[in-house]
Amino acid sequence: MTVKYLTDQSGNTTDVQLSIEDYLKLLERANELPDYVKNGIKRGQEQARNGITKSTDEVMQKYEKGK
Repeated sequence: MTVKYLTDQSGNTTDVQLSIEDYLKLLERANELPDYVKNGIKRGQEQARNGITKSTDEVMQKYEKGK
């Protein structure tokens, strides 16, 4: 799978580009996911659209505390 990341003038990733073939394969595989996983993906997409995001460091700190 070839993935291209598009960035804005500041270097922030704004889009991801896939070939139609790869996109259709990805959709096919997504339909095989359990509903709870699909719902989690939808929730994450909605949070991203609303600007509710956390850095990788913030997320990893949550899981490192349990060690």
